[in-house]
Amino acid sequence: MHREYLWPDSIDRELKQIEQLEVTDVGKWLHGQYAGGRDDSAIHLVMALASARYVDHHGPFIGHGTFNGGPMLRAASILTRPFRNLALLQTAAYVVDLLHQPNYGPYLLMDMSPITESTVEASLTQLRTSIESGEQALLSEHRLVGLLKTDSRMEVRRLLTEVALRQVHENEHRLLIVHRAAQLMDDTDGWDWSEPLLRAAVQYLASRPDVRKTENSPVLFGAAGRPGQASDIESAVEALVHADYGDEPRLLHAMAGLPRVEVIALTGAEMLRRSRFDAHAVTGIHCVLDLLHDPTIDSQVQALAMEAALVGQRTRRQKERRSTWRSVPQPRPRGRTPDELRDIVTNDGSGLAAMEATAGMLLAGVDAIDIARTLMEVALTHAGPFEAIHNVKMLWGQLLETQRSGYPELAWRHLAAGARVVAEVAADDSASAEPILAMWHSAGLALAQDR
Repeated sequence: MHREYLWPDSIDRELKQIEQLEVTDVGKWLHGQYAGGRDDSAIHLVMALASARYVDHHGPFIGHGTFNGGPMLRAASILTRPFRNLALLQTAAYVVDLLHQPNYGPYLLMDMSPITESTVEASLTQLRTSIESGEQALLSEHRLVGLLKTDSRMEVRRLLTEVALRQVHENEHRLLIVHRAAQLMDDTDGWDWSEPLLRAAVQYLASRPDVRKTENSPVLFGAAGRPGQASDIESAVEALVHADYGDEPRLLHAMAGLPRVEVIALTGAEMLRRSRFDAHAVTGIHCVLDLLHDPTIDSQVQALAMEAALVGQRTRRQKERRSTWRSVPQPRPRGRTPDELRDIVTNDGSGLAAMEATAGMLLAGVDAIDIARTLMEVALTHAGPFEAIHNVKMLWGQLLETQRSGYPELAWRHLAAGARVVAEVAADDSASAEPILAMWHSAGLALAQDR
């Protein structure tokens, strides 16, 4: 029998309310959510559920609302309350606009009967087979529902992560949709909603899959390298930056004596610094780095993550346009205040001055959180929802890699590259921010105090 996925009455009413919103109503809606006692995590979760309910994720384009909320929620942790409100307002406006886009609907998440095999292991194998067949997108959803009914959430999370890593070369969003949805559920105590959120991920993974075949063993890359000299790491980064696309895993394998995860992170930042690419250039790499930093991830998935780290399509596209890369000078330490940095970033259409100022501040010992916060505030006030949320989550990833790095003399590249992107977008997209900023003020969200 065909029927819509059965939502609890209270959630059903809320999701229908979101679906009926116009973007111009989002400020009042968000104010009402706060007035009703909702916190940011609960609001992010309900927006993700609305995306899963009303947006088709069968690709090749996907409705980002299911997973962009995760890094936005984490990034907002360093913002003051008014800017947290603005970050959530930008995200909500993005999701509501998405629900009205004709390329994504009309769509409704339907109820699906579970399909299972005799054991959990057999069910997992069949789910992988269905996803990677390219011919069983709907059957894959039935199999996912069956596994979740057996309370195998963590096994499913691991499998979908592995499957996604095997498709990263085609599009980094294959990993983003799994990894960020799982993080959002972690942060919002939302795993009771794993079926609708992970069904969105499976729809995308099972539609037009382009699977990277690999015979790698779980120990392909061996133990992590020990800390080395900064000059050796810089040489390794240069080798990877200049490598032909597809040769990166072989070079990484040969770097047995170096901290490969550090090298990968710096390579992504350095390509973003030299190229003219947007935030997407590194957000897929950030997901891989999350996995490589996670001690709970098993060796097979970590091996796949290392293999996939620098073979995403954004890396390929950057290297295809190497002739457009710019020569960027080595920065010098120079202390500046956040207000000085804000002024530079908002008045630098090239992004080069913003990049140099950010690097100089980091080398002078200015707190990376203060710098990231300033850049996020510029991103939120000088761009419309699409650019704002992508730049903020990019900056969050760049901040994490700055903090994780054991080489502060090298790690300035992360936020410096991010500053370049934010400055260029601010020069081009500030007009798109005006309706959002007007709502931010009119709904009283710009004056809200920390609670």
